[in-house]
Amino acid sequence: MKMPTVTDSRGRESTTLTFVAVSWAVVVLRFAVGGLSFGEYGTIEATGAGEFGAAVALILGIWLGREWTEKQ
Repeated sequence: MKMPTVTDSRGRESTTLTFVAVSWAVVVLRFAVGGLSFGEYGTIEATGAGEFGAAVALILGIWLGREWTEKQ
């Protein structure tokens, strides 16, 4: 079974861009639901702006690194 991939601007399939898209969605979802309480099941810890910014910077770094190596 082949893993679904995202195509880049050149029309080629890219596993890296799929990883970046999924990671981005997870980080934004985690930031959005931070601080929610589920009663007896517990509370999701709030994510600080610094932690969110560091995660976004890391994800964008992976994406920019890929673009830089593609240009070389």
